[in-house]
Amino acid sequence: MKVLFVQNIEGIAGSEKYFLQLIPMLKAKGLQVEFLSVYLESRKEGYEQFQKMLDDHDIVSHSFGTKKYYSPALLIKLKSFFKENPYDIIHSHLIYADFWVASLRKMGQLKNSKTVSTLHGYQEKIYVDYCLKPEELPKNLYYRIAKFSYKKIDHVYACSYGLKSFYDRSGIQFPAGIDVIQHGFEYPDIEEKEEPRDRVILSIIGRVIPRKGHHLVLQELHKIIDKYPNVLLRIVGDGTELDQLKSYVNENGLNDQVEFTGFKSNVHYYYQNSDIVLVPSYAEGLPLVIFEAYNHSKPVIAFRTIGPEEAVQDGKTGFLVEPFDSGMFASKILDLLADKALIKSMGQEANKLLNDHFTIQRMTQETYDYYQKIKQN
Repeated sequence: MKVLFVQNIEGIAGSEKYFLQLIPMLKAKGLQVEFLSVYLESRKEGYEQFQKMLDDHDIVSHSFGTKKYYSPALLIKLKSFFKENPYDIIHSHLIYADFWVASLRKMGQLKNSKTVSTLHGYQEKIYVDYCLKPEELPKNLYYRIAKFSYKKIDHVYACSYGLKSFYDRSGIQFPAGIDVIQHGFEYPDIEEKEEPRDRVILSIIGRVIPRKGHHLVLQELHKIIDKYPNVLLRIVGDGTELDQLKSYVNENGLNDQVEFTGFKSNVHYYYQNSDIVLVPSYAEGLPLVIFEAYNHSKPVIAFRTIGPEEAVQDGKTGFLVEPFDSGMFASKILDLLADKALIKSMGQEANKLLNDHFTIQRMTQETYDYYQKIKQN
C-alpha cells in the first residue's frame, strides 16, 4: 500500500515530530510511505530543517514552494503531481493540506485514492477562546474553509476524544463522522538523577503564555505556603507572560517560593526533580507535558478540559479540576502534599498508564489497521 502524507511546513513543531515518529514505524510494517511538503518561499528555512530530518529518517519526500497557501498556481502544481504519482491513500494534516485535497476532489481529481485527514487541533487563537464552547465558534474564514474541506474528504480522525467532541459540537459537517486514534509517543529511558532536597517542588513546564494558566496557581499559592512553607513553585519555560508573572511574584513577596528557570532544553531534569507536575492550562489538545510527567512517574493536577480530561485518570494518576476553579486546584495540591504515599502511588499508576496505552506502538498499529479498513471499503 502506497501512502502520502501532506502538510504545509514552516519548522519543527508538534505535528512534524509526530510524522518523524510515526512514518518510520509504518514503513517497518510494510507500507510505502512518502511525504509531500508545501512551504512558503518567504519561510524556506523552516522547511529545510524538516527536510533534513526526513532525509535522516530515510523518508522519500517531495516539495513545492509557494507564495501563498491559497493559490491557484499551487493547486495546478498539485494536480500535475498527483497525475504523475498515484497513491492508495492521501493523508492530509492541518487546514491548508485539507483544503488542497478537498479542492482537488471538487475538481474531479484523486478519484482512485482514499483521502484521510487527521484533526490535530483548530485555529489556535479561536480555539483558546472557544474550546469550552465550540457551538459558538465564529464563522470566520478558517471555519468556512474547514466546512468546505471536510465534506470532501473520505475519512477523518481526531488525535483525541476531546477534540472529536469539540468538532462534533462545532457545526462543521463530516459525512463519514469522526473516528479517533489517540496520539502515542516514544519516550526516552530515564536515568534516575533525582537530587536530594529539603523542599517540596511543584513544577509548571512549558510555554509561559496566557492560556497556560500560570497566574491561576500563583494567585492561590499563599494558601499552600501557609501550610507548607518549604514549597517551591518552579516555572520552567519562556514566553510573553514571563515579565508579568515575575512582577506579580515580586509585588506579592513570593520570591523565595517561586523560581523562574527560563527556557531549558533538558526538561527531563525538571520533571525528575518535581514532586507534582501542574497543568493549569485551559486550552489544550493532548498535552505532551502530561505524558512526560508520567514518564518520570509524577502525578499531574490539571483542569478538566480537552486533552487533560482523557490523559489524567482523576484520583488515580492525579486530579482533574473544573476549568478556572483555582481554589479547588490549590485544594487538590494540598491533598497530595498531605500524603507522600499517595504522590508515589499516583506516579506509579501514571507511568503504568503511559506504558500500557499512550505508546507509539499502539498508535502505529491503530493507524495501520485504519488504512487497511478504509482501503477495503
